[in-house]
Amino acid sequence: MDKAIIIQNLVKDFPGTRALSGVSFSVEKGSIHGFLGPNGAGKSTTMRIITGLMPSTSGEVTVDGRIGFLAENPPLYLNMTVRDYLQFVLEIHSQNFKPIYKIDSAIEKCGLGSVEKRLIGNLSKGFKQRVGIAQTLVHNPEIIILDEPTVGLDPKALVEIRNLILSLRGDHTVLLSSHQLNEVSLLCSHISIINSGEIIKSGPLKEMRKTFKGQQVIEITVDRWDPSIDQKLIKQFDLAKVEWDNEADQPLLRLYSRSTNDIRPELARFMLDNERHLYGIQQVETNLEDMFNQMTR
Repeated sequence: MDKAIIIQNLVKDFPGTRALSGVSFSVEKGSIHGFLGPNGAGKSTTMRIITGLMPSTSGEVTVDGRIGFLAENPPLYLNMTVRDYLQFVLEIHSQNFKPIYKIDSAIEKCGLGSVEKRLIGNLSKGFKQRVGIAQTLVHNPEIIILDEPTVGLDPKALVEIRNLILSLRGDHTVLLSSHQLNEVSLLCSHISIINSGEIIKSGPLKEMRKTFKGQQVIEITVDRWDPSIDQKLIKQFDLAKVEWDNEADQPLLRLYSRSTNDIRPELARFMLDNERHLYGIQQVETNLEDMFNQMTR
């Protein structure tokens, strides 16, 4: 698959600080690519450089096609109707080329038909986000960049925006940043993780899960909560950490093992030796949050 975006050794310096330190990753054409990282990691800075809104200090960005960009705080004109605003955005793009996309298509794609004549300022946050995405589509860009597109949405609006983003896959390449790891795991086929201005890991999500498969995550259901055994577990089984969930009917113990060997038989014996009644023990798949925490800590 061809690349829609290629970023090589991107550096960005601000007075007194380096925001990006040799950032390199690529985005496959037609994919939805998640860009993950804690606050201040460099996500928005990278996106602004890709879109041309901010110069880099050094490095190279190659983009194959036109870009539509939705900032974390969409630059909407609240005193304009939805249709007038989209017409305004289309005319801005028309200064550089003849657009081949129609406003009606963007309105239909984003489910804005029922509110197209309403003032943007009177819309819900979910509909405002739809308008923001629609303005990225009016000039039919090959690449759509979305900075935190689902932040602050209620559950209903969250599902609607998620489905809208999924509908863009294939016709467009989508690069989106998010702090909501569950959303990224549902939306994205590829991810890049950035921390302190450096790319920690980048690639297909499926392959990245395989990389971390050796780091076992084991859940044990026991008769009672007793954190006094944590240090014994960590020392005996070389664990990265131990977590207790004491809110369930039966306490759940989650162990993060550095070992690639199956330690469940030994764990069962350990629990019996320490007078813990064992109700269940299973190895679970490393999820995106586990991967993120392991890479950025």
